[in-house]
Amino acid sequence: MQNKLLELKEIFLTNIKEIDKDIGLEELEKDFLWKTWKLKEILKWIKDLSVEDKKIIWPEANKLKVFIEEQISLKKIEIQEAKYAKIEEEEKIDVTLKFPQENRGHKHPISITSKLLEEIFISLGFKVEDGPHIETEEFNFDKLNIPDDHPARDVWDTFWVSDEINKEKKSWDKYLLRTHTSPVQVRTMLKWELPIKIVVPGRVFRYEQEDARHTCNFYQLEGLVVWEWVTFWDLKWTLDTVMKSLLWKDTEIRLRPSIFPFTEPSAEVDVSCQICKWTGKVKSGSCKMCSGVGWVELLWAWMVHPKVLTDAWIDPEKYSWFAFGMWIDRIAAQRFGVSSSRMFYQSKLKLNEQF
Repeated sequence: MQNKLLELKEIFLTNIKEIDKDIGLEELEKDFLWKTWKLKEILKWIKDLSVEDKKIIWPEANKLKVFIEEQISLKKIEIQEAKYAKIEEEEKIDVTLKFPQENRGHKHPISITSKLLEEIFISLGFKVEDGPHIETEEFNFDKLNIPDDHPARDVWDTFWVSDEINKEKKSWDKYLLRTHTSPVQVRTMLKWELPIKIVVPGRVFRYEQEDARHTCNFYQLEGLVVWEWVTFWDLKWTLDTVMKSLLWKDTEIRLRPSIFPFTEPSAEVDVSCQICKWTGKVKSGSCKMCSGVGWVELLWAWMVHPKVLTDAWIDPEKYSWFAFGMWIDRIAAQRFGVSSSRMFYQSKLKLNEQF
């Protein structure tokens, strides 16, 4: 009987060496350990053995069973490791190699324009600041001299977070999508770190009727200078220098008197239209970007109202100040010769891939 157990062990070892797949191992396990196992066929004659022989054969049979189970478990691990090693060999990637990359993408024209503007202003000594897209009514309106009963609020269509939520709340606890980046100017002034010379590029939101120059969300850049002996002439020189640097050297600007609730004096700033080359006409007729007048409104400029500075604990008797703003979308259209700033938001790859 012992010889049959040894013979069965040799047969098992021979068979398991030839197996290299999970399916074959399952068949081997079924053949040796399940209900039809070969070991059972041998042990069915144990009843004919003497008591002494049974004491010897049973332990040997159990040892063989445990041995077969261990070898099958080890074989399973070996097959799995071999399979993973093969996958690793077939799919390995040398990360040090350079692969040709297609359709890598590139910066959006508005991002390009915004970056260029930042670089120009940094070269003029400005710092770039940023702020939250969701603002409080206090920073977006009240601290900019636009109280709740001010007529300017009527034409400033706003995306409130929730009218029901905000209904019973105070201005410092009512939230909206910022309508301009001016709140960042207030936040900067409240730091009391004078002098101030900053620009604030960013996305803003207004409920606008869309046309060639207007969209309900757009990008603007605002600037603020608080210093001693700052004049309106410094403001005009700054804007003229920036426009000539970003567009063309022969670009002209003009200032038109205007009214803003948080500034005095104030001006709208027009730039000679780059789409129609100052003529007001294009091949299809009148230029939509400048409405056929040869000038397009790209900027606004002002001297900050004394009340805004006083609310920020800055002495208006000691410091002079000016601020300005510009539509990055419109400037991008002028720089890249695009007839409508809306086109930048229409996911037109044929347009964006040109720049």
